[in-house]
Amino acid sequence: MLSLLLATALAAQAPSAAAKAPSAADYAGRWNVKITDASDTFVSAGFQIDKKGDALSGSIVWRFGSFAPVKSVEVKDGALNIVREDEPGKPEVFVARLEGTTLKGQVTYADGKLHHFEGRRAPLLAAKKAPVWGAPIKLFDGKTLDGWHLRDPKKANGWAVVDGELAVVEPKGNADLASEKTFHDAKIHVEFNLEPHSNSGVYVRGRYEVQLEAGDPGATQPAMKCGALYTRIAPKVDATKPAGQWQTFDITMVGRRITVVLNGTEIVNGTAEGVTGGALSPFEDEPGPLMLQGDHGKVRFRNVVLTPGE
Repeated sequence: MLSLLLATALAAQAPSAAAKAPSAADYAGRWNVKITDASDTFVSAGFQIDKKGDALSGSIVWRFGSFAPVKSVEVKDGALNIVREDEPGKPEVFVARLEGTTLKGQVTYADGKLHHFEGRRAPLLAAKKAPVWGAPIKLFDGKTLDGWHLRDPKKANGWAVVDGELAVVEPKGNADLASEKTFHDAKIHVEFNLEPHSNSGVYVRGRYEVQLEAGDPGATQPAMKCGALYTRIAPKVDATKPAGQWQTFDITMVGRRITVVLNGTEIVNGTAEGVTGGALSPFEDEPGPLMLQGDHGKVRFRNVVLTPGE
């Protein structure tokens, strides 16, 4: 009897057949990922892993820059292996493994340096009902930077209030500017004025960049043009005005659904499938601030008003 009880106890402690190595299906889907050992504030990332039959493919947004397809995706001995080449001939190798519901891994860059990361499945953010809109909040008072803080306090402050406008007076080395208040669903009204060949961005919840662009030579794709959800959703039409003129954004975001009205014309109406480059936090179920990009050129803002959903 004692031998039988011991055998039963040992069997209960042994891994079951269900506790096998993760498969490709376990990694398929969207992941919110955070770099855990970065020395700056650019720690957000996102993986999209697609499975078709036995084949895997994927796309990544990593720290800053574009959301773009990777070179290869495979699951080997239960680990997710991704290779991307942000620059041709310079592979970056991501290796991660599921630990419970957490994705843990590291990336080896082309120069041999490492970053470690952790991730969790992206939430659905399905809107259960239409939000009840609260009272509009004027985020910029036209006089001071009260209610705002630098994304990275170690960087120089290139922002100033000039003639009642919130201006980037020195973009080189400047930090992005984030509101102290944070939000989930919101309607955002902002007016902006870009210098020629410049760009900036309005980050909804601090993680979804709506692009501001005025003939920037780096904006080579449709989803990099003014009003785009950066590298994810291209504008339907071009409603921009020439550089140096005041323009107006009216952005509404409910769950993942985003609409962008530029100068009175709806140019984006779609679903944000994940964060964009430069996001403050990758975790999409959390509230976030309104953030203004400050290191890509000279830009001025005024009439920055946010209406929260309740």
